[in-house]
Amino acid sequence: MRHFDNTPSGLAREFVDLKLHACIFQYDVCTEMIRLVRNKPTGFALAASLKGLILRLYEYDNFVNTSFPPRLISLADTRGVRFDQTTVKLAGAEWKEEFKKRRRWSSARNQVAGHYGKDLRNQIALPRSIDPGEIMGVAKAFLTFNMALLIGLRDVGKGIRQ
Repeated sequence: MRHFDNTPSGLAREFVDLKLHACIFQYDVCTEMIRLVRNKPTGFALAASLKGLILRLYEYDNFVNTSFPPRLISLADTRGVRFDQTTVKLAGAEWKEEFKKRRRWSSARNQVAGHYGKDLRNQIALPRSIDPGEIMGVAKAFLTFNMALLIGLRDVGKGIRQ
């Protein structure tokens, strides 16, 4: 955290902020995936265990669609590095189907994300209605896409002009 705390404002701060956002996502999703693989939950425990991963993917998808790429593109432009919307689209093109699957879970997100309402049956039924293999596939797609953004961020940080 020293790196975060000691970074001055301006371009350096924006670089560190973007890097930390992406790294936190990478860590959170990997931790959720490891928990599932290590514990091998079944039945109710599986449905409950999938909630965290669904939430992480939903929140990161929102961040990627609203904040991260525009900020990275702006940083690249300021640094004179070629990284634009086309670059972002190419990085995600391979995972287009997985991203669509994640978006279909939107209705389930509020129910599975720890919003403990009166409809417990729905809270349990929704994660069970999504195939765990599909969730893991979407998670892998997001991790790979996130890594592509981190590589782009690294290149922008180094001032690599392509």
